Amino acid sequence: MAQKVVTVNINVYEQSTTNRHSAYDISYVNRYLEEGWTIKQTLHSPAVASNWINITFILEK
Repeated sequence: MAQKVVTVNINVYEQSTTNRHSAYDISYVNRYLEEGWTIKQTLHSPAVASNWINITFILEK
């Protein structure tokens, strides 16, 4: 099986102060899913700045 690792950084305080909920469409991951890759594992870790989050997707095909 082949594996691919994709890391995404998201600004979690990008939305307005009155709306603290948001959803993100991660186009890079979506493209791989459309190509037949599946998500084997996700890893979450804080980035350098407190308002950013890092998500690593381990994909498998």
